[in-house]
Amino acid sequence: MSPFRLFSSTTSDTNIAPLKLNAHTAPEEAIFRSAPMTLVQFYVTIELARDMVWALGNLGNVQFRDLNSKLTPFQRTFVNDLKSIDIMSTKLHQLFQIMVRHETIKTDLVGAYLHADLKPLPAAAAMDDLKQKLDEFHDRIKHLDLSFNNLNRQKLRQVENRNVVNIVDDFHRSSLVTEVERHSLENRASIEDDSVALLNDQQRRNQSLELGLQEADLEDGAFDSIAGTIARDKVPILRNILWRTLRGNLFFHDIQIDEQFPVNDSSDELIDKNVFIIFIHGDLLKSRVRKIIQSLDGVIFDNVVGGADTRSATLIELNNKIEDLNSVVVSTKQQLITELKIFQESYPDYCYIIEREKLIFETLNKFDEDSTRRCLVGEGWIPKSEFTKIQSTLRNLVKEKTRHANAGLTASSNESVALSSTGTLETQTSLFAIDDTTSDHDISRFEIGDEDDEDDYGTLIAVVNELSTNRTPPTFHRTNKFTSAFQSIIDAYGIATYQEVNPGLATIITFPFMFAIMFGDVGHGFIVLLGALYLIKNEISFGAMRNKDEIFEMAFNGRYIILLMGFFSIYTGLIYNDIFSKSIQIFSSGWKWTFPKGYDFAKDGAVTLIAEKISGKVYPFGLDWAWHGTENNLLFTNSYKMKLSVLMGYTHMNYSLMFSLVNYLYFKRKVDIIGNFIPGFLFMQSIFGYLSLTILYKWTVDWFGTGRQPPGLLNMLINMFLSPGTIEEQLYPGQKFIQIVLVLIALVCVPWLLIYKPLTLKRENDKAIQLGYSDVHSQRHHSFQLHEEERALEFEQELNNDPNDDDDDSFLADDEFRFPNDIEPMFHSAAGHGDDHDKFNFGDIVIHQVIHTIEFCLNCVSHTASYLRLWALSLAHAQLSTVLWSMTIQNAFGASKNKTIGIIMVVVLFAMWFSLTVCILVLMEGTSAMLHSLRLHWVEAMSKFFEGEGYVYEPFTFKEIDI
Repeated sequence: MSPFRLFSSTTSDTNIAPLKLNAHTAPEEAIFRSAPMTLVQFYVTIELARDMVWALGNLGNVQFRDLNSKLTPFQRTFVNDLKSIDIMSTKLHQLFQIMVRHETIKTDLVGAYLHADLKPLPAAAAMDDLKQKLDEFHDRIKHLDLSFNNLNRQKLRQVENRNVVNIVDDFHRSSLVTEVERHSLENRASIEDDSVALLNDQQRRNQSLELGLQEADLEDGAFDSIAGTIARDKVPILRNILWRTLRGNLFFHDIQIDEQFPVNDSSDELIDKNVFIIFIHGDLLKSRVRKIIQSLDGVIFDNVVGGADTRSATLIELNNKIEDLNSVVVSTKQQLITELKIFQESYPDYCYIIEREKLIFETLNKFDEDSTRRCLVGEGWIPKSEFTKIQSTLRNLVKEKTRHANAGLTASSNESVALSSTGTLETQTSLFAIDDTTSDHDISRFEIGDEDDEDDYGTLIAVVNELSTNRTPPTFHRTNKFTSAFQSIIDAYGIATYQEVNPGLATIITFPFMFAIMFGDVGHGFIVLLGALYLIKNEISFGAMRNKDEIFEMAFNGRYIILLMGFFSIYTGLIYNDIFSKSIQIFSSGWKWTFPKGYDFAKDGAVTLIAEKISGKVYPFGLDWAWHGTENNLLFTNSYKMKLSVLMGYTHMNYSLMFSLVNYLYFKRKVDIIGNFIPGFLFMQSIFGYLSLTILYKWTVDWFGTGRQPPGLLNMLINMFLSPGTIEEQLYPGQKFIQIVLVLIALVCVPWLLIYKPLTLKRENDKAIQLGYSDVHSQRHHSFQLHEEERALEFEQELNNDPNDDDDDSFLADDEFRFPNDIEPMFHSAAGHGDDHDKFNFGDIVIHQVIHTIEFCLNCVSHTASYLRLWALSLAHAQLSTVLWSMTIQNAFGASKNKTIGIIMVVVLFAMWFSLTVCILVLMEGTSAMLHSLRLHWVEAMSKFFEGEGYVYEPFTFKEIDI
């Protein structure tokens, strides 16, 4: 026997020849019920593992299970590869920050330069070349950037020094000039000869020294001065510290600098600074002051002290240094920009390849290593319809890699990734060189596909096997661009349990229609429809946008929802006969107005008219436009929309309740059908089903023609339970008997809901205990185990009858792969995988059923009343539209006899009316109606059947890579 058959697809319920099936056939959508899933096992040699995961990532239909969940990230097999990738990713991030800082990115790099997603997977040797090239880019650019920053800081430091010299020089000059002017004004009247002038000059010099001042041609001998710069916000701190430390024995002066300079020599952060000038006695105090300044990140310039000639020489020297440094900085930056522009052409490819490698090795770390065979074993969930495609993909992968390996042994060629002088990636043909003598596998023991093709494979193995398990699969609803938005509404509330009815299908119609009932207006619906059509028309360009606004992205993703909301709003607007609060006279009215004989408005004034029904005339569609503007219009539409809301709620909840029956039948839960659905259905029909029938019956009776007053249905329903058998106003013959029967049915359903299911489950549990099981769950697990053993025996018999079975005994001992680092038990185990593996607890079941009964009965009342929001919001929308019309554009019609003023008023008020209509009635009211419709689906409808205990299907794919 070929041991590989243990991992073949012959254990599957559907034995399909994968090579004869078109693997690219589009799978059917799974929207009513989640797609059937299957657990598969991958068995791959280590040499081919990376390529297999890459191929599966391109397919994007495998959700891998973590078989090493007990291990930390540092204990896994490919931790060193991930460390290397993280280092590369860090270098890429650093280079990107340099590009951003120097503003070299002028276009969308991904859209302009990304090509790696269309090229084959580079081999391991090619990744080494890529890493080496990235290191070269990083070292060169990092060195240039570091040199540029150092040189630029040096230049700024010299510029800062020059500012200090200039400010100090200006300070000395301005102080001396001010002192001279003051003394000259005081002594101008007494100056008579040159001797007096010389005396005054000497006096000025002495007073200047007393003030701590110095002439430009004198050296600083009497006082010690310190000059430098400090952050502007630290100047008050420095002044206070020096005053307290030196007890006021100093002269302190500061001047602002217009430019910004680095904080210190090791920082590139630019801040506002002030120049400080301090005059103080003694070396001890001077040393103390220097330490205080340095502790506050101040910079002291020692070349500032001295006379005017010294400062002039220093200024010349600084200008020469700044000029030299500036030329070097410009040259370095030009070279750096050139390198960055070369690198940014390869940057998207580097990012994509590195991120893809990271995903591949993170996935491989979920595999369990079979060190005896140098193979990896992994598990994952896939849709059953994709099994053949995956199997065919792996077969083709093994064939291709083996062919390349053989060609590599002959031609001694390995795959390499060449990087051109421009830095772009050039991926060559993928080749594998594998030495058969070093492999632990005996390739003759593995059978892949037909026996005629066995010699074409060599030692590379990558196969998939479908497993039987009682684990709960993930929930996967296959959608398209139209249905995905509606499905996201449901998923936002909860992920459907595997294979239960998906509310997303019905939501495609009910959600926009419930919205339209509250938003019924032809004009407003048309605006919404135009907005949706604009998004759909430009969906390719909008979809390619990488950084969309959050609100715009929500609108764009829901463009088809908005389309249907606009369409249904136009439909309900036609039913309401409402367009921007005005009626549409599409058909002739079924009512006519008759004025009194001899009526003259000039004499008689206003008069109340009562319309007369035209015999045999029925308005063909929607509300008759004659109701618009009448005194009892609001009373009529209120009654109509309120009853319509009750009917819509009853219909919506009933079909949702029917979905629970579909679920119970599909999962063969007979106890829920008898114990939950039937009594719940009867309870709802006996109360609210009866109310809905009476509404329809009341609409069919011509109460005006019979001369009777129509009875109130709300009072009838209340008296039906409070006073059974009492009829105040009869609606139909036999009403008393029917209502008593319905009340009795509703009363019987309550204990039925409470008692039947717990007692039935207890009886089944007692039977299981009598048969020797611990509880009913143990019996179910045992039945599952027997079923699996029967299938295994049948499969073993088929293998024993195989004439090619030569040496199966040695491999059968090792056929059960055990995953010691997996938190979940093995799939072979009968326990630990079902949803009901906990011990049977009758008390918990009773409590759960009591809660369910109370909740169901109360929800039947509260949820039906909740649908009255359809009436309330529809009324509010119509009245707000009417008020907006009457307060804006209506005032422009006939307001002025001057045509020019009238035209201006129409234009201005129309702009105001349209702006307010879009902002308030369309956007704000539309959002409100959408949220109310969302609540009706999440709470009122889905609570009748939706369990929502599943977990989402998240396949491994490269499509989500974001760089």
